[in-house]
Amino acid sequence: MTADPDRELPDLLYALSHDLGAPLRVIDGFSEALLEEQQDALSPDALEYLTTIRGAVSRMNAMFEGIQQLHRITQAPLRRIDVDVTVLAEGIVAELRAAEPARDVRCSVERDLVASADPALLHVALTQLLRNAWKFTARRAGAVITVGREDRALFVRDNGAGFDSAAAARLFIPFQRFHSASEYDGLGIGLALVRRVVQRHGGRVRAAATPQQGTTVYMELS
Repeated sequence: MTADPDRELPDLLYALSHDLGAPLRVIDGFSEALLEEQQDALSPDALEYLTTIRGAVSRMNAMFEGIQQLHRITQAPLRRIDVDVTVLAEGIVAELRAAEPARDVRCSVERDLVASADPALLHVALTQLLRNAWKFTARRAGAVITVGREDRALFVRDNGAGFDSAAAARLFIPFQRFHSASEYDGLGIGLALVRRVVQRHGGRVRAAATPQQGTTVYMELS
């Protein structure tokens, strides 16, 4: 039987992320213990080195979790029903507001949005899109986020940081970033999760944006 390269690489990445998690947890645990027990004895340079090590380990763990989440989405059974997208989006927005009550963001969700989709997977995709919109409008006065439908596609639109549309093809590749970590946190895994969810539904996803004017991501579920 011929091996399927489209399955082999994701399975290999999943296995590597799973197996490398154990030694990373050892590094994280011992570096934390060293920091707690020897903090007063360490020089400022040694403290900085140790803090840098722990930050790098934390980032690697987050990347591995992203790989594992991609794999779980690929393997999860698909159960399509009519999903109330309006209620789903409003619930996610409510969670974002609760986490950052000081943010002043005008969120508009179109009424009576319904999609035939797996509710758990659609929740993953909408959460990623709304979190991104919330994050990339953080520096925008008068931030606006809109959830709606155009033709057959659901969309999430914001008036935030945006990006150069010429690079849109790279947007859905895991760990691709268009903004530095000092500007906006994150690993660049969220839109890869969105693409995987849409692919599971036999659909397509695309994005349109303008730097400093915002982004719209469209999900068309077949």
